Formats: sequence, C-alpha cells, structure tokens
Amino acid sequence: MRRAATLAAAVLVGACGSQAAPATGAPSQLQAQVVASELVVGAQQRVPIGILDHGTPVNDATVHVRAFFLQGTTGVFKGASDAPFKGAGLEGAGVYVARLDLMTAGTWGLDITASRPNGERATLRLSTYADGRPLAVVTTPVVPAVGQPAPMSHNPTIKEADATTIDSGRPPDDMHQISIADAITQHRLTLVVFASPAFCTSRTCGPEVKAVQSLEPAYRDKLTFIHIEIYRDFVPDPSKRKLAQTVLDWRLQTEPWIFLVDAKGIIQTRFEGATATDELKSALDQLLR
Repeated sequence: MRRAATLAAAVLVGACGSQAAPATGAPSQLQAQVVASELVVGAQQRVPIGILDHGTPVNDATVHVRAFFLQGTTGVFKGASDAPFKGAGLEGAGVYVARLDLMTAGTWGLDITASRPNGERATLRLSTYADGRPLAVVTTPVVPAVGQPAPMSHNPTIKEADATTIDSGRPPDDMHQISIADAITQHRLTLVVFASPAFCTSRTCGPEVKAVQSLEPAYRDKLTFIHIEIYRDFVPDPSKRKLAQTVLDWRLQTEPWIFLVDAKGIIQTRFEGATATDELKSALDQLLR
C-alpha cells in the first residue's frame, strides 16, 4: 500500500532527501529537498524546502528560489522568491518557505541558492520530490484541498476512548474533545492537526503538536482544536498499529498536516510538514477575519 509506505518514509525535514548537485561554484555538500508530497496550482503557493549539509538539516542558510515550468529539455522561468527559515515554536526543526506562483499544471523545476554563514554556497537544481517522483504541480490534489469540504470524519474522542489509546504523546494533549464531523455540524471554526508524536518518522510531529498547543490559550474561545493521531491499535503493542480511519478518510501520504476549516466546513488553509507558529497565527487571524 503506497500510503503506508510513504508515511513510513515521511518526506519531512529530518529524513534523508534526494540528492541535488551544485549547479555552479566549487563542490558543496549542501543538499535540498521539497518537503511536501504534492504542490497545487495557484498563486503564492507555499513551497517548503529542506536544506541539509552532509545530510544534517540546517537552519542558518539564506535561501532564494527560482521556479521554472519544464517543457521537454527546456525550462521557462516563472518567478522567484526568497525562502526564509520558519521554525518558531518547533524546537529547532522547521523549513525554508518560498511563496511561488504555480499557475500551470505539469512538471516544474527549482533552482535553489543556499548560502551559509561559514561561506558555503551552492545552487541546487531540483525537478523531483524527495521520493523521486517528478516535481508535478497538480490541479486535483490527493489530499483535500483549499476550497473543498472537509471530510466528515468521526474520529474517536475522550467521550468513548481513553486519551492514551488515541494519542501517542505522553502525556496526551487536550485536543480530543470533539470529532471533526461534530465540529462541522456545529459550525465551528476548527484547526485540525494530524501528527503522531511517538511514531513520526521525522522529529517534527511532537514539536508540531506543541506548537499548536501554544496557540490554544489565545484562540480557545474562538476556535476548536482537534488532534488526530496517525495510528490506531498501538496500545498495548505498538508493533500492531494501523493507520487511523481518519487518516484514510483524508488520504494523507505524509505527516504532520494542519488544516483550518471554516464555519461552513470548507478548508481555508492547509499546511504540509513542519509549520511554524508565526505561519499558523497569520492563517488563524485571516480565518477569524
């Protein structure tokens, strides 16, 4: 099953990415990877990028991205963006985030220039995701997209299950009070975070849940927070865990994911991979407006 295999190899900072050879200058050990499983057609799309040095994620680079739509053996320049590091609230994890106009479906390429304070510099060319698939921009994503209704999932809550059986974090968090289906039925503004603190294949899921929790005090009266554990049946034997039904409902290929859902049950924003608190706060404020 591809979904399970992809989750097991999660395309996230902290996992090994695809190699990207320097295009110019002296040989460098810097690498780059697109930290996403899919990119969607649209203006100012969030493109998360991981930069690694000798295979280790780094957070001190200055990164600039140029985007090209690939036609045969040539690439048509389509725009550029700085990609500042976004790691607030993530305990040292994070990604570089470019905002690019990806207005045409098809295969794209990125020229990523990364410079470190130690003088190391490379221009890295990418035309694939970290798992080797072409860097395709799609009009119909696999995962529920912005503008689509959120799946009416009846995820388990503490009303019918012990928190330790539906949350692998220790201790479990407090975001298991209501199901997604009930939140939508009650016309609540909702943040849904999919993450497995104990079983995530990168180091980002635990910090991501904590980052979301750090925003609860300021938004609790205006917003419903829901945490979906990626797995079920991990108690008492973690080796017997299976993907949770809600993860299957939402067709997730990686983790973590965050979705903001409006009072009509429509997805307004989605984030794949590590998402800093400043990015989340900006999106939450926009949702509340």
